[in-house]
Amino acid sequence: MTKRLIQSIKRASDILSFFMEERGPLGITDFSKRMDLPKTTVSSIVSTLESLGYLEKEPSTGKYRLGSAIFNLGVQYASNMDLVAQGRAWVERLCFQFMEPVNAGMFVGDKIVLIMRKEPDDRYMIFPQAGSIIPFHSTCIGKILLAYMDSGKRDRLLSNYTFDQFTPNTITSKELFLKELEKVKAEGIGFENQESIRGLVGIGGPVFNHTGAVIAAFAISGNPDTIEPRRDEIISAVRFTSEQISAQLNFKK
Repeated sequence: MTKRLIQSIKRASDILSFFMEERGPLGITDFSKRMDLPKTTVSSIVSTLESLGYLEKEPSTGKYRLGSAIFNLGVQYASNMDLVAQGRAWVERLCFQFMEPVNAGMFVGDKIVLIMRKEPDDRYMIFPQAGSIIPFHSTCIGKILLAYMDSGKRDRLLSNYTFDQFTPNTITSKELFLKELEKVKAEGIGFENQESIRGLVGIGGPVFNHTGAVIAAFAISGNPDTIEPRRDEIISAVRFTSEQISAQLNFKK
């Protein structure tokens, strides 16, 4: 039996879905043409979405982009996924094995968001915490997620990406970043060498789902003086953790 849809909610959903196809802002005229509806009808729906935080209006153009409420829902969705439930024990195990923080992240829309963080009981860092947005180019997690991404989507994400320099070690060009991604995919491991923060290095691995797609990545990080002497041991543990979490998500090589 076909379910009866509430028309106004369906139209609001249609408006939000247009942003899955467009990178830039959209205006009332754009929505009206696509939906074949009068501007007055569309305007009332858009105004409601704006007041609820699902859309934000650009003062300079009068057009709309997705609002913070959409992003917050995405973060909440990501944090409730099976991935978190299945992976938490392995993330905690890796943290306690080396007594260093471990982060896990994934894409929420076009941003990489930390969905899980575990720290040793004797330490507490204010940043980054779960829910933080992290850069593509200067983190283990970012490198891993982009290395395994469809090339078309990766090209789109990098077309206007700014390679901000955080430290002298930060990769600052698309060409160098793409070469780094080739190494990451070839080795199945991502490295961070004081590229985001001086004095912080990391080693990370991918998480595969049942289709063989990389849906998340995790990384153990710490001071070079404590990470580098155990580099090979950590790499081995990261590979093992990657295999175990992926297996629990029904990934088969």
